[in-house]
Amino acid sequence: MSELKITVVSYEEFTDIDFIPPATFYVMSATQDYYFFHTSKREVAQKEADELFGVGRYVVKASKTQKTKSKLESGGYSAVGVGTRKGQKKY
Repeated sequence: MSELKITVVSYEEFTDIDFIPPATFYVMSATQDYYFFHTSKREVAQKEADELFGVGRYVVKASKTQKTKSKLESGGYSAVGVGTRKGQKKY
């Protein structure tokens, strides 16, 4: 397994209005440096954070909204919502 790429960003860069997160998962250290983990899996990012800082010190956060719905072959989505409460079933 190759080593995971980590990008360190300062607080000033992170709070800039034009800042674009370099990766999905990150932790903020006590010195207010942001460590971005370049992986698509939260578990891998958390394991790396535990190795870097110690187990249980930091919890990995997501910098981007992740898609939770999957697209079906028909083009629709597996999760749908209704606009009003009238359309919901009563149990």
